[in-house]
Amino acid sequence: MATEGELEPGPATSDRFGSSIGGRIHRFVNDHTLAFMLGPALVVIVAIFIYPVLFLFYQSLILTVPGLPSQFAGLENYMTMLQSGRFWTFLEQTLIYSTGSLIITVVSGLTIALGINQVSRKWLRNTYSTLLMLAWAIPIAVVALIWRQILLGTEFGALNMLLMNLGLVSSPISFLANPDLALIIVLLVDAWARMPFAMVVFLAGLQSIPQHLYDAAYVDGATTFQTFRAVTLPRLRPYFAIVGLITWMFAFRAFAIIFPLTNGGPGSRTTVLSIHIYREGMVNLNFGYAAAVAVFLVLVTVVVAIGYVTQIIGSIDQ
Repeated sequence: MATEGELEPGPATSDRFGSSIGGRIHRFVNDHTLAFMLGPALVVIVAIFIYPVLFLFYQSLILTVPGLPSQFAGLENYMTMLQSGRFWTFLEQTLIYSTGSLIITVVSGLTIALGINQVSRKWLRNTYSTLLMLAWAIPIAVVALIWRQILLGTEFGALNMLLMNLGLVSSPISFLANPDLALIIVLLVDAWARMPFAMVVFLAGLQSIPQHLYDAAYVDGATTFQTFRAVTLPRLRPYFAIVGLITWMFAFRAFAIIFPLTNGGPGSRTTVLSIHIYREGMVNLNFGYAAAVAVFLVLVTVVVAIGYVTQIIGSIDQ
């Protein structure tokens, strides 16, 4: 109870005091909700990505020679990498492999998606899509082993036996032992494994295009090719970016297909950067140099990913 000369706080004063505290708490929660929600995700990202990359960069600054103690070498491993002719050869083969796989994956995935999209019966369209998705569900290393059996199993391989029985060839073809064929074969296998993903993405894009746009093109007398160029392709642009980014990134750092198929051979004809890193780090025990090449691989992948994401965001804003 208030004494004489003092004002006893009334209900209005208490409400204002309570609402003031509640308002501050409410504003604090609203202002920091995003931080609270992203906090655990950021911790996970730091733990599983940023810390390993930082440790990899630190390792690339260390000179490791088998039988000798490790010592800090600064950028010596990077200088060795850039001055190595083998590094540039393997980088060229990596670019050929990843770009070739990207082109074949996009073309085959889009072609199959266009064909499936023309199927009028939904259950039949879903059946085709599901069957093609089975190839995507198979682990990459298992895909490589399956194709190794097809190409080399039982002395000549099932594919050679089929070609000879059909009279198309008179003697077995050395698919994986021929330096001129080996890189082409492994990138074809890579594209075969990634094609179902491209098909699903393109099929989703095709089904999102409004039918009235095709009807308007038909009324205007546009041919099939003109309709594809004016209606379909522009609206598939974000889907091309998604397929291109993911396909190229996985192919650029591919290991699980090439290693079981050819182990980087014949000679070093199918050796890409990931195989080069494995050999230098795990076989030659040159961990510092292998880490430098790995940092280069990660850096290129991140730069390309940022460029693609920026392009996708720009196309969406337009």
